[in-house]
Amino acid sequence: MQKFFLVLLVSLWWGRIEAQQSSTPFEQIRRFTATQTPGKEDSAITYLTNTIKEGIHYLYPLYQAIGWEDKFRKQGDGQDFFYDNFSQFLSFVGDMRMADYYGVKSYDTTQRSSREFIQQEMQRLRDLQSINAAAYVTGRALDAQVVMINEAHNKPQHRAFTYSLLEDLYKEGFRYLALEMLNNSPDRSLQQLNDKTGFYTKEPVAGELIRKALSLGYTLVPYEDTIAYKHTSVQRDSAQAAHIYEVIKRDPKARILVHAGYGHISEVGLGDEYIPMGLAFKKLSGIDPLTINQVLFTEGSSYEYGRLYYDALMQKINIDEPVVLLKNRDPVKLIDREGYDIYVVHPPSVYKNNRPTWFSLNGERKEVTISPQEKALFMVQAYYEDEYNSQPLGKIIPADQTYITSDYGYYSLYLKPGKYKLVFRDVGYKELNVRDREVK
Repeated sequence: MQKFFLVLLVSLWWGRIEAQQSSTPFEQIRRFTATQTPGKEDSAITYLTNTIKEGIHYLYPLYQAIGWEDKFRKQGDGQDFFYDNFSQFLSFVGDMRMADYYGVKSYDTTQRSSREFIQQEMQRLRDLQSINAAAYVTGRALDAQVVMINEAHNKPQHRAFTYSLLEDLYKEGFRYLALEMLNNSPDRSLQQLNDKTGFYTKEPVAGELIRKALSLGYTLVPYEDTIAYKHTSVQRDSAQAAHIYEVIKRDPKARILVHAGYGHISEVGLGDEYIPMGLAFKKLSGIDPLTINQVLFTEGSSYEYGRLYYDALMQKINIDEPVVLLKNRDPVKLIDREGYDIYVVHPPSVYKNNRPTWFSLNGERKEVTISPQEKALFMVQAYYEDEYNSQPLGKIIPADQTYITSDYGYYSLYLKPGKYKLVFRDVGYKELNVRDREVK
């Protein structure tokens, strides 16, 4: 009977998400795109993108994915890639419920035996203690020259956690921040955040990560393989490792924080042939990096087995902040997965006015309520005033943005103290108004 009610609750929850998919604001976008005839430039694009001729257009990939879904779901690497890519662009605009929904749609199914094994695992995990993850990682980093941490590209909370490490690690002598997301081409912008800094740095929390690092004095290190599109995965990861090692060769005492995607930081091979960047760097440099996996144990995880494992784990423990689980003062091994020194467990997101509270960046940003004064208003963006005044609007990254409203119809943005330009847009991304706003 208990199992029946659990299945019923899960079905009701997914039904609610499905209903959200077909309601406002998705339905507003669907109605808008139905009235539009794609031009030649639109028809020529075969992949989801938020960069068009005019600059950054945060709603454009949603037009593609919602309004012209049949075309784009058949393009590229197939349906699962479409769902994962769409999930990433939803996270860019702060629609985390739908980002999580589409991220999970890209997963494979899990066999019944795996589900049963997860329940056995929960029985094994007893007498657990938890410790604040940022404090634990910082403590372990005292003896490390290189710290590597990963992210899922559709989960800005991973960037928020890395953000929380920056100041304490800088105090301990870390001066380099190497990010896979940085543009490694000659036209890159590493001293000032803009559209040339990197693809994922266009996501607002990633933008705050870059701003924080620069303000503290970190040197940004781009290390992506510049011809990754021509290389195998092994060649790409080896090139990444070599680029990071260049910092050590120039500055032998350098301490580096490396932020990468998914399994790139693994210290063991994945499969028979794949040598990830973490292992390649270890072999090349002789340095044993401190590796931190925060992807597996976040709501949704990064694959179906991990998602089910995380959900079961959250039934067993009660946490309200990112933690490391310990037993007898040693980190607990979760899932039969080698290659990482530390596993960070993130709590389920808490929503306030329909936005996750982790957007506050540990309280450095406060919730700011925006009234919907424009009749055709769809989306609100907050730009730092100095960035707005010094660069074209299509080139700069908002501090925060959303088209999600509270149950009362107001918009909530998370902003640091400072002066902002609020940009109000309709569903066609037309600028309706710009207002000044100071946050104290």
